[in-house]
Amino acid sequence: MNMPPLLMRMKLVEKRNRINLWIPLFLVWIFAGLLGLALSPLIVLLVVILWPTGWGKFLWQAGPRLYSVLCALKGLEVNIKGRDQVLLYFK
Repeated sequence: MNMPPLLMRMKLVEKRNRINLWIPLFLVWIFAGLLGLALSPLIVLLVVILWPTGWGKFLWQAGPRLYSVLCALKGLEVNIKGRDQVLLYFK
């Protein structure tokens, strides 16, 4: 079963300072789930109204596709090197 990442590590490296931030993403997912649950009647109504135009099918598939993209973030590591260094790591 795929799960979205639960933690994000942000490492900021400057010439003199190193900062490690651990951001708990599971709190964001709880809020997003509650928001999605609250908006689900509106989304179903929009799907029914927009289905003849073709946008209803797109809207109906947007939720599962967004979830699969979020699950694919797990293990993603982004290194930005320049004047200052930044590392983002989804765990």
